[in-house]
Amino acid sequence: MDVTQRIPSPQHGNATAKERPCAFIYDRHATTSTAILGIRLDRCRAYAQSRGWEIAGIWLDLGDHALGHYRPQFEALCVAMDTATDPAVCLVDNWDRLTRNAAQSADMRRRIGHAGGHCETAEGESDSTAEEARGRLCTPQ
Repeated sequence: MDVTQRIPSPQHGNATAKERPCAFIYDRHATTSTAILGIRLDRCRAYAQSRGWEIAGIWLDLGDHALGHYRPQFEALCVAMDTATDPAVCLVDNWDRLTRNAAQSADMRRRIGHAGGHCETAEGESDSTAEEARGRLCTPQ
């Protein structure tokens, strides 16, 4: 598997797929050994499958891009989420796969929210409840 590029999944044209969220799998990986990356991606695929989600694709920031603030594949994922017609979930193995920096993580999750999605981990954690609560705080009743 060439892990340097976005890996598209086949498109399904049935009506039930439109009712299910699409998983936009994201990871970052700085080292040249990809064994653990493969394990994380397999967990994400299995989690999406267990939920009945279609996988929209896999976006990977590698090497220096995995460590810095500039994440070209994450930005490409957000653009793809923004154009999606189905509910969108940015699926990561765990929260550290976005970043270990709390402020940057909040910014990245906010960006996902602006693209119309929410973030969830293969461990079952989700920020969708927090995003919905924030929306209720800002929306007059």
